Amino acid sequence: MSFTKGPQTPEAREREAQSKFIEDSVQKVQKYFGLLCNEIGGICRKNGRLRDKYDDFAKTFMEYANTEQGPLKAKLTSFSENVSAIQDYRQAQIERMEGKVLTPLTTYGKECKHTQTDLNTSFKARNREVKQQQQVETLRNKSPHDRHTITQAEAELQRRTVDVARTTQALADTIDKFEKKKIQDLKKIFSEFVKVEMLFHAKALELYSATYNELQTIDEEEHIELFRNNLRPTSTLKDRLDIAQSNLDSTSALDNERKPTVTQRTRTALRDTTLSHHNQQDHRNDDENDDSDEDDYGSEEDEEDYEDETEDEDEVEELKTPEPRRARTKPW
Repeated sequence: MSFTKGPQTPEAREREAQSKFIEDSVQKVQKYFGLLCNEIGGICRKNGRLRDKYDDFAKTFMEYANTEQGPLKAKLTSFSENVSAIQDYRQAQIERMEGKVLTPLTTYGKECKHTQTDLNTSFKARNREVKQQQQVETLRNKSPHDRHTITQAEAELQRRTVDVARTTQALADTIDKFEKKKIQDLKKIFSEFVKVEMLFHAKALELYSATYNELQTIDEEEHIELFRNNLRPTSTLKDRLDIAQSNLDSTSALDNERKPTVTQRTRTALRDTTLSHHNQQDHRNDDENDDSDEDDYGSEEDEEDYEDETEDEDEVEELKTPEPRRARTKPW
């Protein structure tokens, strides 16, 4: 908003210049603080996307670490966890940036609107003063003898001049407070900006340093030795002996669990029968020898009976010991 052009006193010109300066200051803050809000909001959004990308990277790296083994797996897992932890700090950075930098800057939109309202009020009062002054000048030129009308117009001009002075002073006080608050807020807001960035990078540097040192402790020779052992797991004599002993124990256990076949049971039965028959024959021979000693083998009938019994026993033996049959083969 601008002043109505017309003849102005030096005081009016001074007040006009003052109001113009105030208007430019408010518009400047309103413009650039709005741009700063947009830029910082863009930084927060980009940091959010960057955080998501790092999270995806840490997740993929963790999946790869789980495919490794031994100390290397532990080191890679620690690397992934540290990268993920840094993203937690990045999330905190985003939240602090939004809360301590972006939000206070957005409030300046309202501050600028309030100041602009006060400025417009001052401009309206200034324009009313200028119009009243023009009216007084017109009356003086057209009706120089109408003192009553001219006096009323001059009184109205005086009231409007006082009103302009009052609004101008109020506007000056308002813009003074506005400028003071602007400087204080700029100092505070962007100090918080620097603190947020420093805190994030300090924490990130701390974790990255620990991660770097931990990566340097990876023993390449140890990993290669473990890899070669996995490549040739039975390369040592001790390992081979252990495997052979284990196989032998397993075979013995299986043999103990096996049940005898039909042929084995038949042979066992025949062997037991033959042994029993031989034992009976030995007992009989001992008894006959004892009888012969008592009778001195004196009678011929006893000898015949003895021969008959011997023949009978031979026949029994022949009956009880049949020819062994051909064993049937049975798949195991």
